[in-house]
Amino acid sequence: MDLRQFSALVEGLYDAALNPEGWHNVAPEMARAFQSGSCAIQLRELASGQTVILSHTDNYDAKALADYEAHFYATDMYVDGALKLGFGIPVLGNQLVDDSVLLNSELYADWCKGIGVFHLAGGMLAVDSSAIAGIGIHRAYGARGYSEDDRQTVGLLLPHLTRALQMYRRLHGLEQRGGIGLAALEALAVGVMVVNPAGRLLFSNTVAEKLLRKGQGITVSHGQLRAQFNDRDPMLQQTIREAVAGFSGRSSHAGMLVMPRRDGLPLSLLVCPAPGYRVGTDRLQAAAIIFVNNPDDRITPTEAALTAQFRLTPAEARLTAALLDGEHADDYAVRTGLSPHTVKTQLKAVFAKTGCGRQADLVRTVLSNPILRMCRQG
Repeated sequence: MDLRQFSALVEGLYDAALNPEGWHNVAPEMARAFQSGSCAIQLRELASGQTVILSHTDNYDAKALADYEAHFYATDMYVDGALKLGFGIPVLGNQLVDDSVLLNSELYADWCKGIGVFHLAGGMLAVDSSAIAGIGIHRAYGARGYSEDDRQTVGLLLPHLTRALQMYRRLHGLEQRGGIGLAALEALAVGVMVVNPAGRLLFSNTVAEKLLRKGQGITVSHGQLRAQFNDRDPMLQQTIREAVAGFSGRSSHAGMLVMPRRDGLPLSLLVCPAPGYRVGTDRLQAAAIIFVNNPDDRITPTEAALTAQFRLTPAEARLTAALLDGEHADDYAVRTGLSPHTVKTQLKAVFAKTGCGRQADLVRTVLSNPILRMCRQG
């Protein structure tokens, strides 16, 4: 392998660390550079033992991948042998297991033979405190084996592969945590918006988007969050700037605003410093997070949630949901065709199970539970 090929392999590793789609190309390029038909890079979680083939050549079809990740990873003699030698040490297959032992093994008969894996050059890597990894470059039985020069070249690549996997794990973990964070914001029953120091909208959850589309109280103009009434907009922008200043440690300001609307009760906004926000691949930037409550929203939990929380019957849950929506018990009886006596009996049972004595207490009890507020009707 010449210097140009080696440099291309190293560049591909770091590209994959930053762009996970790039891992698809790493194993095929490795195999090509070593004049081989097979290569695989695996990542193994230490706590669970779960093993994932992160990159592989085409000989690893869907069945081979599934069989390895479900069963053969635990009996892989190459991996066991490399682990005994230590992390970061380049190895050849015949250093790890005798050829005759491999040929007579279940691993070879039921898995390796089918995908053309016999000769090996590779090694095991310590990625971080919770994961290890391994790379194997392979040739089929009958092909020439790997040389000492091949083993030394693998040794030069292993530190780069280790660093690339460490970068990938860290960045992938950030993306996963970010995804969890966005999912949590979506689940909230209040509107949530994130804006930059200039008031430009960076994120809004579904509740906030519905409010913004109505343009009542707050709106978006050319990507910037604005108050519906011009005389309130300077106060909104100033509160955002003060909150963003809290991100950089100059203050700890969180401001509450009331935004009047032409129709309906005013909106309540709480503007707070955000601990940093990432947009795509941009670096973390100072931002403010804004929580907004729409007084027009009736946040009614699902009947299933009411049933689970208070052990209501389906009929009692339907009645409770109607009461939370503001419907009177008598009107509910008329709409559903139930007798007033039946509805009264159901309501008495609901009060007993929820510990409430009147309808106002029931509404307060249910809507003060943040989990039930998240389990709202679509």
